[in-house]
Amino acid sequence: MRLPANGKYWLKRARIRFDPPAADWPAFTQSAGDDGTVLADLRIEDGRIRAILPAGSAPCCSPGIDVDGGRAAGVGTGGPLTAGDPADLELSCSGGTRLRIKSGSLVDSGNS
Repeated sequence: MRLPANGKYWLKRARIRFDPPAADWPAFTQSAGDDGTVLADLRIEDGRIRAILPAGSAPCCSPGIDVDGGRAAGVGTGGPLTAGDPADLELSCSGGTRLRIKSGSLVDSGNS
């Protein structure tokens, strides 16, 4: 798996813990899980999460990884993700692929 060298990309259709502002919640309710997670598109730029949008909102032809409903969580936190957080993430993708991203860059991958 490769990420764009410029460090600007989307993580598409990731299941995350997220506490959106009340005004944004209706856009996420269709994908809300019983476990408090939502499907979202995360914009990664310059080693940080720059935006969190409802799944399917990222431009279709923009570079990125389709996580296909897999989990994305902050390394060591497990708490909700927020725009502005460092892009230090653990991804559990379909097919058992696990990825670790540090400051927006892929540092480890493997299959579980």
